[in-house]
Amino acid sequence: MIDFEFPDEPQKKPTPPDRPESLEPEPSRVDSGTHTDLGSGVVDPRLPYTGHLESDAPTAGSAAQHDLKRTRVDAFGRETLGTTLPMTTEQQAQGRSILRGVALMLTLGLAALAGRLYQLQLHQHSQFAVRASSNFQRDDVITAVRGEIRTRDGVLLASSRSVTDLVYLGRRNPADPAQAIADWDKIRFLAGVPQSVLVNGQPREPDRRSETSVVLARNVPQERLAALAEYLVTVPSLELRQRNERVYPQGRMAAHLIGYVQEASDRQVKEEGFTLGDLVGRSGLEYSLQPHLAGKNGLLRREVSASGKPLTEQVIDPGLKGQNVTLTIDSRLQRAAEDALQSGLADVNEGRRHYGKPRETLVRGAIIALDPRTGEVLAMASSPAYDPNWFAQVPSPNPGMRNWAVDPNRQNAALDAVTANRTLQAYNPGSVFKPASGLAYVEKWGNFSTSCVPSYVYQGMRFRNWARYSLGWVDARKAIAFSCNPWYYTSAVRASPGAYSRQLKERGTELGYRRPTGIELVGEKVGSIPSIDDYTSPKAPWYPGSGLNMSIGQGDVLVTPAQVARVLSTVINEGRQRPLTVVRAYNGQVQPLRPTTSVVKNGNLSGFRLIKEGLTWTTLIPTGTARHELAPWLFPVRTGGKTGTAENGLSRRNGYAYTHAWYTGYGPLSNPNFLVVTFFQNGGEGSGPALKAAKRMFAARWCVDLSRPAKDQNPCTGELSDMHKRMDR
Repeated sequence: MIDFEFPDEPQKKPTPPDRPESLEPEPSRVDSGTHTDLGSGVVDPRLPYTGHLESDAPTAGSAAQHDLKRTRVDAFGRETLGTTLPMTTEQQAQGRSILRGVALMLTLGLAALAGRLYQLQLHQHSQFAVRASSNFQRDDVITAVRGEIRTRDGVLLASSRSVTDLVYLGRRNPADPAQAIADWDKIRFLAGVPQSVLVNGQPREPDRRSETSVVLARNVPQERLAALAEYLVTVPSLELRQRNERVYPQGRMAAHLIGYVQEASDRQVKEEGFTLGDLVGRSGLEYSLQPHLAGKNGLLRREVSASGKPLTEQVIDPGLKGQNVTLTIDSRLQRAAEDALQSGLADVNEGRRHYGKPRETLVRGAIIALDPRTGEVLAMASSPAYDPNWFAQVPSPNPGMRNWAVDPNRQNAALDAVTANRTLQAYNPGSVFKPASGLAYVEKWGNFSTSCVPSYVYQGMRFRNWARYSLGWVDARKAIAFSCNPWYYTSAVRASPGAYSRQLKERGTELGYRRPTGIELVGEKVGSIPSIDDYTSPKAPWYPGSGLNMSIGQGDVLVTPAQVARVLSTVINEGRQRPLTVVRAYNGQVQPLRPTTSVVKNGNLSGFRLIKEGLTWTTLIPTGTARHELAPWLFPVRTGGKTGTAENGLSRRNGYAYTHAWYTGYGPLSNPNFLVVTFFQNGGEGSGPALKAAKRMFAARWCVDLSRPAKDQNPCTGELSDMHKRMDR
């Protein structure tokens, strides 16, 4: 709308141009073009707007101020007048200030808008690019390849392989016929999909709160993959997905030492930081060396279709393979140990027959062999044995045996303890404890001689010897060679049973009992050697006879086969002690031997040498408990050792045929490089199954043919390389 202002005087009507008598000049005409004010201030665009500006000369009295008149034309062509006052200087300044403020606000708003645009387009470009990409990208974990485990001579004990699973990703609407899985029956047959993952014959839909897919079939046979892949080309909800699976090529060999793996459980994923599909050690070295073997997972980014079907893929992070582990175990000695255990079943049953007891169907026992110079374990076997593949592979190659091994409700399940490594479990040691108890006494109270009578009476209690006849006068050396119980009973009484128990506990701990051996296996038991001070409960009081029982490794004394081996190694090394180890190298880098420590008291080696002499007499002098198998004319390598026959709960109920059978021995005497401990749980006498098993181990180590006379033998008593050269001929 356009306003015209006139001087404040009566309005005159315009004179038409065809009236010449009009003496007034024609007023200036301002044409607005097409806009006409409609009375109420609305402009009618249909009508032309015509206004007149008229003015008279100002009078003297009105020079300072005058009124202005505004003429408007309404919709009917009528003119109206409005009157306004002129703006003062202050008002004009205020208006200009408001205009500047509005301009400033508009400028600031535009600047903020430009800044935000700059931030979104440049600084946050990658963030929004990722959000956009997530609409068609999927990140998958590349499971790290687990490290291999090999023997020191290169035999592969544990490895990994790639297997293929059939995976269901889900459908938006499974009930929609358009989304039906084509050739589903053929796919199900080829993959071997079990009924357990189906609902009404169709794949179970993933629970999006906890899973992104459902595994329909594990370990699809290799020969069916090609045919199966053809059917899946047009099925976006199904895919073949590879994963790593642990495999144990040697089956049961060293199973208790190696252990086995399984996929991470839901609890481990939530609480321990594992990823679904990670292989986690459950027992043995697979568990103990998890940080070394596991490696580091990688990241694979896939471009997928709207339905989730992979199109392209890119490795973002390849991950890191686990470390390969080389063991100190020698494969031939390991096999010899496992064979010696199984061969011992006939010896155990011979004892059962002798005592009129039923035959056993399986062996329960353990063998550990080591190099006493280094503490390196050369063989570790436990029976009953199992195959780690039963537990690690899905589906299990032998589910029946797997269930048998862990079924807690089957007969003798607790006694068999199939998955327990018996070299690390604690048992009553019997007479294999005597080298430690004899050393503990002679170091503090000295050697003495006494008559080795059939029975010993103390405070009205009768303690028997194994021999029903007198073995004559014996000192600490013959007490070991003859396994003379009365000498040990007498030593406890001479020192007083309470003081003797304290000395035995202290010195036994220093020698290696009641503490870990250093072996790299979690779950090792430490056993028990209680003293009089530990019997504080009225339900299990201390008796004077307790000290006598402890002297021969009975009562509450508990040790592991691994501890027996370490203690014997400490004795024959005259107080120099080294931790046991089963790990030789990581990724080919040989680990340095752990340092030795000394357990010698006041520099006195005479006690160790006395005990060693008794150990050598065991295989040499008449009535030596191992002479009938390892005498020099029966076995071509000179050895020393100690037999053990230990009473236990089962033998007290069922008789002597159920005692624990032990043997611990070493050789050659000139330069000991091999030490073995054999143990048969409830196997009978130590001079039977255990001694014979040790002899078989000695024969394997030193290339002895037990079917030939000892005098015709040429043993390989050097290093392990000599043994392998001889066997490889």
